[in-house]
Amino acid sequence: MNNFYDLAIVGAGLSALSALHAGIAINSTIVLDYQDTPGGFLYPALPAPGFEDAWELISSFHLPQEVAAYFGATAVGLLPAFAGGEPHTLLVRLRQGTVEVRARQVLIACGGLEITREQAQIAGTRPVGVVTPILVHQLLSRGYLPGRDALVYGNSRYVHITAQRLAAVGAKVTHIKPAPNTVTQDAGDQPVEIAEIVGFPRLQCVRLRRADQFVDVSADSLVYGVGMMANTHWLKGSGVITTPDGAIKVDEQFRTNVPGIYAVGTVVAPSLDHADSIKMGKEVASLLAGGLS
Repeated sequence: MNNFYDLAIVGAGLSALSALHAGIAINSTIVLDYQDTPGGFLYPALPAPGFEDAWELISSFHLPQEVAAYFGATAVGLLPAFAGGEPHTLLVRLRQGTVEVRARQVLIACGGLEITREQAQIAGTRPVGVVTPILVHQLLSRGYLPGRDALVYGNSRYVHITAQRLAAVGAKVTHIKPAPNTVTQDAGDQPVEIAEIVGFPRLQCVRLRRADQFVDVSADSLVYGVGMMANTHWLKGSGVITTPDGAIKVDEQFRTNVPGIYAVGTVVAPSLDHADSIKMGKEVASLLAGGLS
C-alpha cells in the first residue's frame, strides 16, 4: 500500500460506487472498506423489488484501473491536515496491523449502522432471536434461518423485503409497521410500539403497545428495523462537525467544516432504504471533478 494519494474514499457502498462510476477518481485514488467485497449495507439483500438501481450499480460495477482498493480495511481514525496543502491522515486497521494513509482529499462514505433494541432502550430480557435486518440477510445468504416464527418491525422498503424474504423460505411472518397509515386510519391513531421483549434464553413473545392497550405476539425471532444511525464514532476527536443525531454536517457541495474533507450517503442522511445515496455519489463526483478543495 502506498502512503499518499490524491483522494481517499472511506467506504465502498452505494454512494462511493456511484461516485466512482461517475468518474470521481482523480490521479491516484484509494478505496477502503471493512467488508470483503464492494456493495455496502444493501448488498446481502439484493436483488430485490424497489432496489433495481442499486442492484444494477453493484452488479455491473468495475473498479477503475487507477483506483487502489483495500477490503477488510477499517478506518479507525482521522487526523486532518494542520495547514493548507498538507495531506489528511487516515488510520486504517488491516488484518496485518494498523497503517497510515495520507490523502490530499478525503471522501467519507462509510454509511450507517442499524438502530438496535438496546439503543432504543426497549424493556425486557436479552434472549437469542432479536436481530436486525442485515443479520437476517447475511444468515439467509449462508443458508441459515434466523427463526420460524418472525415478528418484523419497521416501515421501510428494506424491512419490507426482509419480511418477504423470510416468508419465501418458509418462516411465518408477522409484519408490524410502527406508524399508523394516516390515509386509511383515523388521524387519532397511535403508533404501535414495542413495550417489552419476553423470553429467555430464546425469544418467546413481543409485547406491543398502542396507546393504553397491550397485546402479546408469539414469536421466536424479532427483526427490529426502525432506522439507521450514521457511522461516525470513529471520527471522534477529528474536528469534523456532526449533527445532534450523529450524521456528518455538510454544505450543498458535500463539504464538511474541514477543507478537503467531504461526506456523502447515509453517513450524511441515514436511511435504511439509502434513498439519496446514488444521487449524492453522482453529484459529489461532478463537484470534485470541477476542482473543489
